[in-house]
Amino acid sequence: MSEITRIIRDIQQLQPLPIVIQKIVASLGDPDSPLSDVISLIEQDPAITANLLKMLNSAHFGLVGQVDSVQRAVTLLGTRRVAELALTYGFSQNLQTALGGYRLTKGALWKQSLASAMTARKLAEQRQLSHQPAIYTAALLRDIGKVILNEYVAGAIGDIQHLVIQDGLSFLEAERACVGADHAAVGGLIARQWHFSPTMIFMIENHHLTTPEARKDPSTTILYLADMVAMLAGDGSGVDRLRYRVHADGVAAGHLSKAEMRVLMLMYQGYLRGASRLFDIP
Repeated sequence: MSEITRIIRDIQQLQPLPIVIQKIVASLGDPDSPLSDVISLIEQDPAITANLLKMLNSAHFGLVGQVDSVQRAVTLLGTRRVAELALTYGFSQNLQTALGGYRLTKGALWKQSLASAMTARKLAEQRQLSHQPAIYTAALLRDIGKVILNEYVAGAIGDIQHLVIQDGLSFLEAERACVGADHAAVGGLIARQWHFSPTMIFMIENHHLTTPEARKDPSTTILYLADMVAMLAGDGSGVDRLRYRVHADGVAAGHLSKAEMRVLMLMYQGYLRGASRLFDIP
């Protein structure tokens, strides 16, 4: 059995998303779907509601008074933020595992993903982009392909590092050469299996801006810029950190100045600390 055949088999054997989470993702990915529909979905699921209220009543949020209902949460934080938090909880289990192949300890990928999603949201808000909920979701799951590729990368890490260090390939290119697929492409396959919208699938599988089409797409460019901020300001974990191509046209398309980059790096570090406190990640 070829590596790519095994990878596809592993994707097919992934535990399916709960129906409610699938519906929330579909609503957030559809610009014509009102966010009030998402709130109704959250209220119908006791587990999501309970964990959402637990998060909101934690010291991290510092809200005044007890938040005892989803509607109270909407009043305090707004519909979009509550929808994002519910989705954040829904994907937490998929991203918290340790990934030895990528040198990521338990919780590291989750913490980085959450901080990157919040950075992407900030960038999307500043640029007044449409599809902001879809951008947040895609940024949260941009590296989901690493969960599947982890064991393959672990077995080929020596060859991957050789191609990166000696031959000048990006980590993405080295993954593809040694394993038969890269984590962005695998992430796109997972997004298809989970019935994500075409917009979110495109953003996830192109978040490294490897195609001219991706570099012309404002939403995908936001994911790339958030990823760049994460790599520059992150905690240093991950074998692939800073081992990707820099696309100057992507940076230019995102209108990201050096001053804004410095501010975003500081914000990202704050997001990392917040994620650590909220989900008790070291």
